[in-house]
Amino acid sequence: MPTYRAYRVDHRRHIQAAAWIDAPNDIVAKAEAKDELCEDGTPVVELWQATRLVDEMKCDED
Repeated sequence: MPTYRAYRVDHRRHIQAAAWIDAPNDIVAKAEAKDELCEDGTPVVELWQATRLVDEMKCDED
């Protein structure tokens, strides 16, 4: 199962928090990253698998 790293990023693009995510694919990893790291005041969560940027997800979107 692939391992991903998710980062909560602020408006200045500084990392505020991070989480390791084990998921079978990108779709599941993206959902878990949003659930775990999106909260009020968080504009973006970045999801990485090694050196590959999987997605940059806006927290205010459903």
